Amino acid sequence: MNNGELYKQAFGALRAPEHISLTAEKEAGRKTFRPARKLVLVCACTVLALGLAVTAYACGGQIFGHVFGWGNNMEVTTGIDENGESYNEVRLHTENLTPPVVQRGGRMIFIVNNESIDITGELSPTKAFRYDYTDTDGNTHVWLVGLVSDDTANYGYAEYIKRSDGTWLGGCSVGVSLDADGRSSALWLESAKQELNIHW
Repeated sequence: MNNGELYKQAFGALRAPEHISLTAEKEAGRKTFRPARKLVLVCACTVLALGLAVTAYACGGQIFGHVFGWGNNMEVTTGIDENGESYNEVRLHTENLTPPVVQRGGRMIFIVNNESIDITGELSPTKAFRYDYTDTDGNTHVWLVGLVSDDTANYGYAEYIKRSDGTWLGGCSVGVSLDADGRSSALWLESAKQELNIHW
């Protein structure tokens, strides 16, 4: 697969609140993505500014911080714009974009943080494989992988990011269909989100 196909597979369609700018960076420049198209692979990327309490007006705008996810390919920037409005901006860096799961010799291999973990038999259409790690800023990244059918070639995955204070920053899922309310028909994903207390 070339980078364009990998990008399309991983981030085919994005869903986010109105006040979020979704951009993808390429070597030559930036391209803004609009989540209006229906595509075969659905990626639900909902970035929420949970727990942001803004008590002062920021005249020139202010960036509170960056959180990197998806193998450093997804960058979430939280800040306040020139009008004093809080925002989250998501940038997708596509230069090194690779899916977190590969098929090798009939086995499913989950790859994150330079680790290769054989997850064959650890997931099903109703049960997700879960992998958590904490980044250097104290954010917990929760990775979920599950089967969309009994065929191991038909799988989906998601990453959700939780701040050190326990509030959810946001997340993204790939390879699952969503309804109008953002709910998935993938039982493994909805079950894991319920256990994690993720309501979007």
